[in-house]
Amino acid sequence: MATKIIHTKTFHCDDDHPIVWYTFDKNNKAMCEYCATQFVYEPNDFYDKVQEEKNLLDMSMKESIRQKEERTHSEEMQNKLEPIPCPMHEDYDDKKDNV
Repeated sequence: MATKIIHTKTFHCDDDHPIVWYTFDKNNKAMCEYCATQFVYEPNDFYDKVQEEKNLLDMSMKESIRQKEERTHSEEMQNKLEPIPCPMHEDYDDKKDNV
Protein backbone atom coordinates (compact mmCIF):
# COMPACT_ATOMS: atom_id res chain seq x y z
CA MET A 1 0.00 0.00 0.00
CA ALA A 2 1.10 3.56 -0.70
CA THR A 3 1.75 5.95 2.13
CA LYS A 4 -0.81 8.73 2.49
CA ILE A 5 0.14 12.13 3.85
CA ILE A 6 -2.39 13.62 6.26
CA HIS A 7 -2.43 17.19 7.56
CA THR A 8 -4.62 16.69 10.64
CA LYS A 9 -3.83 14.79 13.82
CA THR A 10 -7.17 12.94 13.75
CA PHE A 11 -8.33 11.33 10.50
CA HIS A 12 -10.34 8.41 9.16
CA CYS A 13 -9.80 5.59 6.70
CA ASP A 14 -12.70 4.15 4.70
CA ASP A 15 -10.98 2.26 1.89
CA ASP A 16 -13.45 -0.61 1.15
CA HIS A 17 -14.10 -1.22 4.85
CA PRO A 18 -16.01 0.41 7.71
CA ILE A 19 -14.93 3.95 8.57
CA VAL A 20 -12.27 3.87 11.26
CA TRP A 21 -10.90 6.96 13.03
CA TYR A 22 -7.23 7.20 14.00
CA THR A 23 -4.78 9.57 15.66
CA PHE A 24 -1.06 9.59 15.00
CA ASP A 25 1.46 8.11 17.39
CA LYS A 26 4.48 10.02 18.78
CA ASN A 27 6.38 9.32 15.54
CA ASN A 28 3.58 10.93 13.48
CA LYS A 29 2.73 7.62 11.83
CA ALA A 30 -0.34 5.39 11.79
CA MET A 31 -1.51 2.27 9.98
CA CYS A 32 -5.07 1.21 9.19
CA GLU A 33 -5.80 -2.11 10.84
CA TYR A 34 -8.23 -3.11 8.07
CA CYS A 35 -6.36 -2.31 4.85
CA ALA A 36 -2.80 -1.77 6.15
CA THR A 37 -2.57 1.68 4.58
CA GLN A 38 0.27 3.69 6.08
CA PHE A 39 -0.42 7.30 7.09
CA VAL A 40 2.13 10.02 7.85
CA TYR A 41 1.34 13.34 9.51
CA GLU A 42 2.80 16.49 7.97
CA PRO A 43 1.66 19.84 9.30
CA ASN A 44 0.17 22.23 6.79
CA ASP A 45 1.33 25.80 6.66
CA PHE A 46 -1.25 28.59 6.84
CA TYR A 47 -1.15 29.44 3.13
CA ASP A 48 -1.80 25.84 2.08
CA LYS A 49 -4.69 25.58 4.55
CA VAL A 50 -6.26 28.79 3.21
CA GLN A 51 -5.93 27.50 -0.35
CA GLU A 52 -7.62 24.21 0.59
CA GLU A 53 -10.51 26.09 2.22
CA LYS A 54 -10.82 28.36 -0.82
CA ASN A 55 -10.98 25.35 -3.13
CA LEU A 56 -13.68 23.75 -0.99
CA LEU A 57 -15.73 26.96 -1.02
CA ASP A 58 -15.32 27.26 -4.79
CA MET A 59 -16.50 23.68 -5.27
CA SER A 60 -19.46 24.31 -2.97
CA MET A 61 -20.43 27.46 -4.87
CA LYS A 62 -20.18 25.68 -8.23
CA GLU A 63 -22.36 22.85 -6.93
CA SER A 64 -24.91 25.32 -5.60
CA ILE A 65 -25.08 27.08 -8.98
CA ARG A 66 -25.36 23.74 -10.78
CA GLN A 67 -28.27 22.66 -8.56
CA LYS A 68 -30.03 25.97 -9.09
CA GLU A 69 -29.65 25.68 -12.86
CA GLU A 70 -30.94 22.10 -12.84
CA ARG A 71 -34.32 22.84 -11.32
CA THR A 72 -37.03 20.44 -12.30
CA HIS A 73 -40.13 21.55 -14.15
CA SER A 74 -42.27 21.09 -11.04
CA GLU A 75 -39.89 23.25 -8.97
CA GLU A 76 -40.06 26.00 -11.59
CA MET A 77 -43.87 25.82 -11.70
CA GLN A 78 -44.08 25.94 -7.91
CA ASN A 79 -41.85 28.99 -7.88
CA LYS A 80 -44.11 30.72 -10.45
CA LEU A 81 -47.29 29.85 -8.57
CA GLU A 82 -46.12 30.65 -5.06
CA PRO A 83 -42.95 32.74 -5.11
CA ILE A 84 -41.35 33.12 -1.73
CA PRO A 85 -40.72 36.81 -1.02
CA CYS A 86 -37.18 37.53 -0.02
CA PRO A 87 -36.13 40.63 1.96
CA MET A 88 -32.91 40.70 -0.06
CA HIS A 89 -34.80 40.94 -3.35
CA GLU A 90 -35.31 44.41 -4.81
CA ASP A 91 -39.10 43.94 -5.41
CA TYR A 92 -39.78 42.86 -1.83
CA ASP A 93 -40.94 46.25 -0.54
CA ASP A 94 -43.20 46.85 -3.57
CA LYS A 95 -45.00 43.53 -3.12
CA LYS A 96 -45.45 44.09 0.60
CA ASP A 97 -47.00 47.53 0.03
CA ASN A 98 -49.52 46.20 -2.51
CA VAL A 99 -50.93 43.55 -0.18
